[in-house]
Amino acid sequence: MRAVVFSRYGDESVLELVRRPAPVPADGEVLVEVRAAGVNPVDWKHREGAVRSDRPFPLGMGWDVAGVVRATVPGGPAVGEDVYGMLPLPYGGAYQELAVLPASAVAPMPAGLTYAQAAAVPLAALTAWQALEAAGTRSGTRVLVHAGAGGVGHFAVQFARHLGARVSATASARNLDFLRRLGVDEPIDRAAGGGTAGSAGAAGAAGSAYEGAFDVVLDTVGGPVQHASWRLLRPGGTLVTLPEPVDEAHRLPGVTARRVIVTPDGEALRRIGALVEAGAVHVEVQSALPLEQAAEAHRVSREGRVRGKLVLTL
Repeated sequence: MRAVVFSRYGDESVLELVRRPAPVPADGEVLVEVRAAGVNPVDWKHREGAVRSDRPFPLGMGWDVAGVVRATVPGGPAVGEDVYGMLPLPYGGAYQELAVLPASAVAPMPAGLTYAQAAAVPLAALTAWQALEAAGTRSGTRVLVHAGAGGVGHFAVQFARHLGARVSATASARNLDFLRRLGVDEPIDRAAGGGTAGSAGAAGAAGSAYEGAFDVVLDTVGGPVQHASWRLLRPGGTLVTLPEPVDEAHRLPGVTARRVIVTPDGEALRRIGALVEAGAVHVEVQSALPLEQAAEAHRVSREGRVRGKLVLTL
């Protein structure tokens, strides 16, 4: 089978399209013929060495798959069924023609989605789902999502709205109308305010106007964004950070903070799929590129200006 792998850590040039033996599913795993694979920031972080596994080189790439079941387990999806799912971190293996996943990590592909759209969902949507759940988001909660037009962000704002929260989100000026179309109550230009503070979105855009304003802040960016987010939370509020651990040097009393690392969850994907089918959640795919252009997809993702998701098609 064709597969994208890398044999040393480095930039996009280390990616290779090779032929490898097809994987053999272990007990409890299904074999999926991959029709599309999602691209996430964790992919290039894995390639660069920031996310590592205990497996030897060459290493596989990617965690999001959408495709057709070719081998299954008792009680699992039927052979020939369209499914989508997420491989367990940190073991990549989605950028290839056949992938093995735990049966518990896949769900029926939402009706009406293409393979490319379905592959854009699992890791990003599950991250958003699990982050909002960890923060205790519910009706009436005031939520701020940083980078609300991105992969995780565009799902998070929609899930928060579905839960009845009042949603604010930061984005570049070109994406503010996109956030409005997703139902965001208050889109915020992340560049307003200028300089380092401006990169922190609400903190730089409106200064003290947002201090203590939110019950939940979802940080999908890290660094100065996380640092600036503490003072945006009311006493008793919750900061959820995704790309990096909580920086204790910036902790403020009365604010709960936690990091969420996504885990596969087929049952949650069933629930997310129902929202997609009902039209309550929109899946945004900026570009679908062929597998041969995996390096280009990484380059674009690394630049950080993606609306929604990038996908590789097979």
